[in-house]
Amino acid sequence: MNNAESAMNSYRVSEEIGLQPDCPIRLNDAAGTRVRCLRGTVWITVASEPDDVFLGSGQSYLIPRNGLSLVERIGNSSIQLERLQRGGWFSGLIRRLKFRPTR
Repeated sequence: MNNAESAMNSYRVSEEIGLQPDCPIRLNDAAGTRVRCLRGTVWITVASEPDDVFLGSGQSYLIPRNGLSLVERIGNSSIQLERLQRGGWFSGLIRRLKFRPTR
């Protein structure tokens, strides 16, 4: 399968997620995932990256490498996770985040 065929068989997955207080989202092997801050401020830590990232409303960050990434809210925040994919862990993550019980 060449790159053009692979792109045709892929699709963009995107979902808005309201972050819970004191409950960071753990993203494993998330290289290529875009985190977009829709409201408030979010704090992103990516393994092996020298600096943490802080996003305000309307800003986004593309996770550059695999490994553990943590996304946590500061105040009342929501994010959008977006990834071009053919299926796999991202769809499962979205299902878990949408239907997890609140504290």
